Amino acid sequence: MIGWEFPPFASGGLGVHCLELTSRLCAMGVEVDFFMPKSGEGVNSSHPNLHIIEVAKADISPYIFVSKSRRHTTYGENLMHAVEQYNKECAAVLVQRAKERGYSLIHAHDWLGVKAAGEAAGKTRLPIVHTFHSTEFDRTSVPWDFLVDIERQGVQNADLLIAVSRRTKAQLMRLGANEGKIRVVYNGVDAQKFNNGNGGNAALERFRQGRKTVLFFGRLTEQKGPMQFLHAAKKVLQVMPGTLFIVAGKGDMLPLLINTAIELGIKDNVMFLGYLSEEDQKRIYSAADLYVMPSTSEPFGITALEAMSAGTPVIISRTSGVGETVKGALLVDFWDINGMAQKMLSVLKYPVLGSSLSNAGKEDAMKMSWEKTAQSTIEVYNEAVARGKQ
Repeated sequence: MIGWEFPPFASGGLGVHCLELTSRLCAMGVEVDFFMPKSGEGVNSSHPNLHIIEVAKADISPYIFVSKSRRHTTYGENLMHAVEQYNKECAAVLVQRAKERGYSLIHAHDWLGVKAAGEAAGKTRLPIVHTFHSTEFDRTSVPWDFLVDIERQGVQNADLLIAVSRRTKAQLMRLGANEGKIRVVYNGVDAQKFNNGNGGNAALERFRQGRKTVLFFGRLTEQKGPMQFLHAAKKVLQVMPGTLFIVAGKGDMLPLLINTAIELGIKDNVMFLGYLSEEDQKRIYSAADLYVMPSTSEPFGITALEAMSAGTPVIISRTSGVGETVKGALLVDFWDINGMAQKMLSVLKYPVLGSSLSNAGKEDAMKMSWEKTAQSTIEVYNEAVARGKQ
Protein backbone atom coordinates (compact mmCIF):
# COMPACT_ATOMS: atom_id res chain seq x y z
CA MET A 1 0.00 0.00 0.00
CA ILE A 2 1.42 3.35 -1.08
CA GLY A 3 0.21 6.17 1.15
CA TRP A 4 1.39 9.58 2.20
CA GLU A 5 0.53 9.89 5.86
CA PHE A 6 -0.26 7.69 8.83
CA PRO A 7 -1.17 8.90 12.34
CA PRO A 8 0.30 10.64 14.23
CA PHE A 9 1.65 12.13 10.99
CA ALA A 10 -1.72 13.08 9.55
CA SER A 11 -3.49 16.22 8.41
CA GLY A 12 -6.79 15.02 6.99
CA GLY A 13 -9.12 12.22 5.99
CA LEU A 14 -6.44 10.34 4.05
CA GLY A 15 -4.48 9.60 7.22
CA VAL A 16 -7.63 8.52 9.09
CA HIS A 17 -8.65 6.29 6.18
CA CYS A 18 -5.25 4.59 5.97
CA LEU A 19 -5.12 3.92 9.72
CA GLU A 20 -8.65 2.55 9.98
CA LEU A 21 -8.56 0.58 6.72
CA THR A 22 -5.21 -1.11 7.34
CA SER A 23 -6.23 -1.97 10.91
CA ARG A 24 -9.38 -3.72 9.70
CA LEU A 25 -7.69 -5.39 6.73
CA CYS A 26 -4.99 -6.81 8.98
CA ALA A 27 -7.59 -8.04 11.48
CA MET A 28 -9.21 -9.88 8.56
CA GLY A 29 -5.98 -11.69 7.75
CA VAL A 30 -4.48 -9.41 5.10
CA GLU A 31 -0.77 -8.56 5.42
CA VAL A 32 0.02 -4.97 4.52
CA ASP A 33 3.35 -3.27 3.90
CA PHE A 34 2.48 0.43 4.14
CA PHE A 35 4.87 2.80 2.35
CA MET A 36 5.00 6.46 3.40
CA PRO A 37 7.51 9.33 3.59
CA LYS A 38 9.78 9.49 6.62
CA SER A 39 7.85 11.57 9.08
CA GLY A 40 10.19 11.88 12.04
CA GLU A 41 7.14 11.22 14.23
CA GLY A 42 7.92 7.65 15.24
CA VAL A 43 5.04 6.00 13.39
CA ASN A 44 3.91 2.75 14.99
CA SER A 45 2.09 -0.17 13.43
CA SER A 46 -1.50 -0.65 14.59
CA HIS A 47 -1.45 -4.45 13.99
CA PRO A 48 1.13 -7.29 13.79
CA ASN A 49 0.18 -7.80 10.12
CA LEU A 50 0.95 -4.16 9.31
CA HIS A 51 4.51 -3.17 8.47
CA ILE A 52 5.33 0.55 8.12
CA ILE A 53 8.08 1.27 5.59
CA GLU A 54 9.27 4.88 5.59
CA VAL A 55 11.24 6.18 2.60
CA ALA A 56 12.36 9.70 1.66
CA LYS A 57 11.88 12.56 4.11
CA ALA A 58 8.88 14.80 3.34
CA ASP A 59 6.78 17.22 5.38
CA ILE A 60 4.06 17.97 2.88
CA SER A 61 0.33 17.74 3.47
CA PRO A 62 -1.55 15.42 1.09
CA TYR A 63 -4.27 18.03 0.60
CA ILE A 64 -2.45 21.00 -0.83
CA PHE A 65 -3.20 24.02 -2.94
CA VAL A 66 -0.76 24.46 -5.81
CA SER A 67 -0.84 27.41 -8.17
CA LYS A 68 -0.12 27.09 -11.86
CA SER A 69 3.19 28.82 -11.20
CA ARG A 70 4.19 25.65 -9.28
CA ARG A 71 4.63 27.69 -6.14
CA HIS A 72 2.83 26.36 -3.09
CA THR A 73 2.01 29.01 -0.51
CA THR A 74 3.34 26.93 2.37
CA TYR A 75 5.87 24.53 0.90
CA GLY A 76 7.43 26.71 -1.78
CA GLU A 77 9.51 25.34 -4.61
CA ASN A 78 10.26 22.01 -2.92
CA LEU A 79 6.82 20.47 -3.37
CA MET A 80 7.20 18.57 -6.62
CA HIS A 81 10.79 17.64 -5.85
CA ALA A 82 9.71 16.03 -2.57
CA VAL A 83 6.88 14.10 -4.24
CA GLU A 84 9.15 12.97 -7.08
CA GLN A 85 11.86 11.83 -4.69
CA TYR A 86 9.38 9.92 -2.56
CA ASN A 87 7.89 8.13 -5.58
CA LYS A 88 11.33 7.22 -6.92
CA GLU A 89 12.59 5.77 -3.64
CA CYS A 90 9.23 4.15 -2.85
CA ALA A 91 9.16 2.32 -6.19
CA ALA A 92 12.72 1.02 -5.73
CA VAL A 93 12.11 -0.29 -2.21
CA LEU A 94 8.71 -1.72 -3.19
CA VAL A 95 10.17 -3.69 -6.10
CA GLN A 96 12.87 -5.17 -3.86
CA ARG A 97 10.42 -6.09 -1.08
CA ALA A 98 8.02 -7.59 -3.62
CA LYS A 99 10.65 -10.22 -4.39
CA GLU A 100 11.08 -11.00 -0.70
CA ARG A 101 7.45 -10.77 0.42
CA GLY A 102 5.50 -12.12 -2.55
CA TYR A 103 2.98 -9.30 -2.87
CA SER A 104 -0.42 -9.96 -4.42
CA LEU A 105 -1.08 -6.40 -5.55
CA ILE A 106 -0.23 -2.73 -5.16
CA HIS A 107 -2.79 -0.39 -3.57
CA ALA A 108 -2.06 3.33 -4.01
CA HIS A 109 -3.84 6.41 -2.65
CA ASP A 110 -4.42 9.72 -4.45
CA TRP A 111 -2.08 11.47 -6.90
CA LEU A 112 0.95 11.38 -4.61
CA GLY A 113 1.58 7.67 -5.25
CA VAL A 114 0.73 7.49 -8.96
CA LYS A 115 4.27 7.36 -10.31
CA ALA A 116 5.55 4.93 -7.68
CA ALA A 117 2.67 2.53 -8.33
CA GLY A 118 3.12 2.70 -12.09
CA GLU A 119 6.88 2.18 -12.00
CA ALA A 120 6.71 -0.67 -9.48
CA ALA A 121 3.88 -2.42 -11.34
CA GLY A 122 5.85 -2.23 -14.56
CA LYS A 123 8.73 -4.12 -12.97
CA THR A 124 6.75 -6.58 -10.84
CA ARG A 125 3.72 -7.16 -13.11
CA LEU A 126 1.49 -6.72 -10.05
CA PRO A 127 -2.06 -5.38 -10.49
CA ILE A 128 -2.79 -1.86 -9.21
CA VAL A 129 -5.80 -0.85 -7.15
CA HIS A 130 -5.89 2.93 -6.82
CA THR A 131 -8.11 4.78 -4.33
CA PHE A 132 -8.94 8.42 -5.03
CA HIS A 133 -10.01 10.39 -1.96
CA SER A 134 -10.13 13.65 -3.92
CA THR A 135 -9.11 15.03 -7.28
CA GLU A 136 -7.58 18.28 -8.44
CA PHE A 137 -11.08 19.30 -9.51
CA ASP A 138 -12.16 19.05 -5.85
CA ARG A 139 -9.20 20.78 -4.24
CA THR A 140 -9.23 24.07 -6.10
CA SER A 141 -11.41 26.19 -8.35
CA VAL A 142 -8.45 26.61 -10.74
CA PRO A 143 -7.12 23.07 -11.39
CA TRP A 144 -3.43 22.81 -12.19
CA ASP A 145 -3.03 20.91 -15.47
CA PHE A 146 0.21 19.30 -14.25
CA LEU A 147 -1.60 17.55 -11.37
CA VAL A 148 -4.62 16.71 -13.51
CA ASP A 149 -2.25 14.92 -15.91
CA ILE A 150 -0.76 12.90 -13.03
CA GLU A 151 -4.25 11.89 -11.92
CA ARG A 152 -5.13 10.90 -15.49
CA GLN A 153 -2.02 8.74 -15.53
CA GLY A 154 -3.09 7.08 -12.27
CA VAL A 155 -6.56 6.42 -13.67
CA GLN A 156 -5.08 4.81 -16.77
CA ASN A 157 -2.47 2.72 -14.90
CA ALA A 158 -4.89 1.17 -12.41
CA ASP A 159 -6.47 -2.20 -13.01
CA LEU A 160 -9.32 -1.16 -10.70
CA LEU A 161 -10.21 2.20 -9.18
CA ILE A 162 -11.84 2.83 -5.81
CA ALA A 163 -13.87 6.02 -5.47
CA VAL A 164 -14.96 7.10 -1.98
CA SER A 165 -18.36 8.23 -3.32
CA ARG A 166 -20.45 8.38 -6.46
CA ARG A 167 -19.43 12.03 -6.66
CA THR A 168 -15.76 10.97 -6.81
CA LYS A 169 -16.64 8.32 -9.38
CA ALA A 170 -17.95 11.08 -11.64
CA GLN A 171 -14.72 13.03 -11.17
CA LEU A 172 -12.67 9.95 -12.15
CA MET A 173 -14.73 9.57 -15.30
CA ARG A 174 -14.03 13.24 -15.97
CA LEU A 175 -10.35 12.26 -15.82
CA GLY A 176 -10.97 9.63 -18.50
CA ALA A 177 -11.62 6.56 -16.36
CA ASN A 178 -13.57 3.67 -17.82
CA GLU A 179 -16.72 3.39 -15.68
CA GLY A 180 -16.40 -0.39 -15.78
CA LYS A 181 -13.29 -0.41 -13.62
CA ILE A 182 -14.53 1.99 -10.91
CA ARG A 183 -15.85 0.59 -7.61
CA VAL A 184 -17.48 2.90 -5.06
CA VAL A 185 -16.37 2.07 -1.51
CA TYR A 186 -17.56 4.53 1.11
CA ASN A 187 -15.49 5.58 4.10
CA GLY A 188 -16.54 4.49 7.56
CA VAL A 189 -16.38 5.65 11.13
CA ASP A 190 -15.59 4.09 14.51
CA ALA A 191 -18.90 5.18 15.98
CA GLN A 192 -18.12 3.88 19.45
CA LYS A 193 -14.96 5.97 19.64
CA PHE A 194 -16.82 9.27 19.13
CA ASN A 195 -19.90 8.23 21.08
CA ASN A 196 -17.81 8.29 24.25
CA GLY A 197 -17.01 12.00 24.23
CA ASN A 198 -17.20 13.61 27.67
CA GLY A 199 -18.99 16.78 26.59
CA GLY A 200 -15.99 19.11 26.44
CA ASN A 201 -13.40 20.33 28.91
CA ALA A 202 -13.41 22.94 31.64
CA ALA A 203 -11.65 25.62 29.57
CA LEU A 204 -14.15 25.36 26.73
CA GLU A 205 -17.10 25.37 29.12
CA ARG A 206 -15.85 28.59 30.71
CA PHE A 207 -15.65 30.20 27.29
CA ARG A 208 -19.09 28.93 26.23
CA GLN A 209 -20.82 30.29 29.33
CA GLY A 210 -23.95 28.35 28.47
CA ARG A 211 -24.15 29.69 24.91
CA LYS A 212 -25.40 27.67 21.94
CA THR A 213 -22.36 26.44 20.05
CA VAL A 214 -21.88 25.80 16.31
CA LEU A 215 -18.78 23.94 15.11
CA PHE A 216 -16.74 24.02 11.91
CA PHE A 217 -13.92 21.45 11.86
CA GLY A 218 -11.68 20.93 8.86
CA ARG A 219 -8.73 22.23 6.90
CA LEU A 220 -8.94 25.99 6.51
CA THR A 221 -8.92 25.97 2.72
CA GLU A 222 -11.25 27.24 0.01
CA GLN A 223 -12.54 23.70 -0.57
CA LYS A 224 -13.90 23.34 2.96
CA GLY A 225 -16.00 26.52 2.93
CA PRO A 226 -14.89 28.27 6.17
CA MET A 227 -15.60 31.69 4.65
CA GLN A 228 -19.20 30.72 3.92
CA PHE A 229 -19.44 29.49 7.52
CA LEU A 230 -18.43 32.89 8.90
CA HIS A 231 -20.83 34.82 6.67
CA ALA A 232 -23.67 32.50 7.72
CA ALA A 233 -22.61 33.01 11.35
CA LYS A 234 -23.05 36.77 10.90
CA LYS A 235 -26.67 36.23 9.86
CA VAL A 236 -27.36 33.82 12.72
CA LEU A 237 -25.98 36.32 15.24
CA GLN A 238 -28.44 38.94 14.02
CA VAL A 239 -31.20 36.66 15.38
CA MET A 240 -29.38 34.84 18.20
CA PRO A 241 -26.61 37.23 19.31
CA GLY A 242 -25.38 34.94 22.08
CA THR A 243 -24.34 32.06 19.80
CA LEU A 244 -20.71 30.88 19.83
CA PHE A 245 -19.06 29.74 16.59
CA ILE A 246 -16.02 27.49 16.85
CA VAL A 247 -13.58 27.15 13.95
CA ALA A 248 -11.26 24.17 14.48
CA GLY A 249 -8.46 23.14 12.16
CA LYS A 250 -5.42 24.63 10.50
CA GLY A 251 -4.65 25.89 7.02
CA ASP A 252 -3.48 28.77 4.88
CA MET A 253 -6.75 30.70 5.24
CA LEU A 254 -6.47 31.22 9.02
CA PRO A 255 -5.19 34.85 8.89
CA LEU A 256 -7.85 35.76 6.33
CA LEU A 257 -10.59 34.14 8.42
CA ILE A 258 -9.50 35.97 11.57
CA ASN A 259 -9.55 39.28 9.68
CA THR A 260 -12.96 38.44 8.22
CA ALA A 261 -14.40 37.76 11.68
CA ILE A 262 -13.12 41.18 12.76
CA GLU A 263 -14.47 42.93 9.66
CA LEU A 264 -17.89 41.28 10.06
CA GLY A 265 -18.02 42.47 13.66
CA ILE A 266 -18.38 38.94 15.07
CA LYS A 267 -14.91 38.37 16.58
CA ASP A 268 -16.31 38.11 20.12
CA ASN A 269 -18.52 35.22 19.01
CA VAL A 270 -15.92 33.26 17.04
CA MET A 271 -13.30 31.01 18.64
CA PHE A 272 -10.38 29.72 16.53
CA LEU A 273 -8.96 26.53 18.03
CA GLY A 274 -6.32 25.48 15.49
CA TYR A 275 -5.09 21.88 15.45
CA LEU A 276 -7.01 19.36 17.57
CA SER A 277 -5.75 16.02 18.86
CA GLU A 278 -8.04 13.02 18.54
CA GLU A 279 -9.08 13.34 22.19
CA ASP A 280 -9.89 17.02 21.72
CA GLN A 281 -11.87 16.16 18.58
CA LYS A 282 -14.07 13.82 20.62
CA ARG A 283 -14.64 16.55 23.20
CA ILE A 284 -15.47 19.27 20.71
CA TYR A 285 -18.00 17.14 18.82
CA SER A 286 -19.79 16.33 22.06
CA ALA A 287 -19.67 19.94 23.27
CA ALA A 288 -21.19 21.40 20.09
CA ASP A 289 -24.93 21.89 19.62
CA LEU A 290 -24.51 21.75 15.85
CA TYR A 291 -21.83 20.73 13.34
CA VAL A 292 -21.70 22.41 9.91
CA MET A 293 -19.72 21.10 6.91
CA PRO A 294 -20.20 23.72 4.14
CA SER A 295 -17.60 22.35 1.69
CA THR A 296 -17.63 23.66 -1.85
CA SER A 297 -16.54 20.21 -3.04
CA GLU A 298 -16.31 17.28 -0.61
CA PRO A 299 -15.51 13.84 -2.06
CA PHE A 300 -16.76 12.25 1.17
CA GLY A 301 -16.56 14.00 4.57
CA ILE A 302 -15.53 11.66 7.40
CA THR A 303 -15.92 14.44 9.99
CA ALA A 304 -19.67 14.50 9.41
CA LEU A 305 -19.89 10.82 10.41
CA GLU A 306 -17.73 11.51 13.46
CA ALA A 307 -20.04 14.32 14.59
CA MET A 308 -23.12 12.15 13.98
CA SER A 309 -21.53 9.37 16.06
CA ALA A 310 -21.25 11.84 18.93
CA GLY A 311 -24.96 12.64 18.63
CA THR A 312 -24.37 16.13 17.29
CA PRO A 313 -26.91 17.42 14.73
CA VAL A 314 -25.27 17.94 11.35
CA ILE A 315 -25.72 20.27 8.38
CA ILE A 316 -23.75 19.26 5.29
CA SER A 317 -23.19 20.65 1.81
CA ARG A 318 -25.11 19.04 -1.03
CA THR A 319 -21.75 18.74 -2.80
CA SER A 320 -20.49 16.08 -0.38
CA GLY A 321 -20.13 12.34 -0.82
CA VAL A 322 -21.30 11.51 2.69
CA GLY A 323 -24.70 12.95 1.75
CA GLU A 324 -25.16 9.93 -0.54
CA THR A 325 -25.14 7.56 2.43
CA VAL A 326 -26.97 9.31 5.28
CA LYS A 327 -30.49 10.49 5.93
CA GLY A 328 -30.04 12.08 9.35
CA ALA A 329 -28.49 15.36 8.19
CA LEU A 330 -29.80 18.62 6.79
CA LEU A 331 -28.49 19.49 3.31
CA VAL A 332 -27.62 22.97 2.08
CA ASP A 333 -26.02 24.50 -1.00
CA PHE A 334 -22.59 25.82 -0.02
CA TRP A 335 -23.24 29.11 -1.82
CA ASP A 336 -26.61 29.70 -0.14
CA ILE A 337 -25.53 31.73 2.90
CA ASN A 338 -29.13 32.64 3.77
CA GLY A 339 -30.27 29.02 3.57
CA MET A 340 -27.32 27.89 5.68
CA ALA A 341 -28.10 30.47 8.35
CA GLN A 342 -31.80 29.54 8.37
CA LYS A 343 -31.00 25.85 8.88
CA MET A 344 -28.59 26.70 11.69
CA LEU A 345 -31.27 28.77 13.38
CA SER A 346 -33.85 26.01 12.97
CA VAL A 347 -31.65 23.49 14.78
CA LEU A 348 -30.60 25.93 17.51
CA LYS A 349 -34.11 27.26 18.18
CA TYR A 350 -36.09 24.00 18.03
CA PRO A 351 -34.82 21.25 20.37
CA VAL A 352 -37.18 18.65 18.87
CA LEU A 353 -35.51 19.05 15.46
CA GLY A 354 -32.05 18.83 17.02
CA SER A 355 -33.00 15.70 18.93
CA SER A 356 -34.46 14.09 15.80
CA LEU A 357 -31.30 14.81 13.81
CA SER A 358 -29.15 13.52 16.66
CA ASN A 359 -30.98 10.18 16.83
CA ALA A 360 -31.11 9.71 13.06
CA GLY A 361 -27.44 10.64 12.72
CA LYS A 362 -26.39 8.07 15.29
CA GLU A 363 -28.30 5.39 13.39
CA ASP A 364 -26.62 6.42 10.13
CA ALA A 365 -23.15 6.34 11.69
CA MET A 366 -23.66 2.88 13.16
CA LYS A 367 -24.26 1.54 9.64
CA MET A 368 -21.04 3.04 8.27
CA SER A 369 -18.35 0.87 9.84
CA TRP A 370 -14.71 0.60 8.79
CA GLU A 371 -15.18 -3.18 8.81
CA LYS A 372 -17.69 -2.74 5.99
CA THR A 373 -15.19 -0.55 4.12
CA ALA A 374 -12.43 -3.14 4.58
CA GLN A 375 -14.62 -6.03 3.42
CA SER A 376 -15.58 -4.13 0.27
CA THR A 377 -11.91 -3.31 -0.32
CA ILE A 378 -10.97 -7.00 -0.06
CA GLU A 379 -13.59 -7.78 -2.69
CA VAL A 380 -11.90 -5.25 -4.99
CA TYR A 381 -8.51 -6.87 -4.22
CA ASN A 382 -9.84 -10.31 -5.15
CA GLU A 383 -11.26 -8.97 -8.39
CA ALA A 384 -7.99 -7.21 -9.29
CA VAL A 385 -5.93 -10.34 -8.63
CA ALA A 386 -8.34 -12.48 -10.66
CA ARG A 387 -8.11 -10.02 -13.54
CA GLY A 388 -4.33 -10.18 -13.40
CA LYS A 389 -4.38 -13.96 -13.86
CA GLN A 390 -6.55 -13.84 -16.96
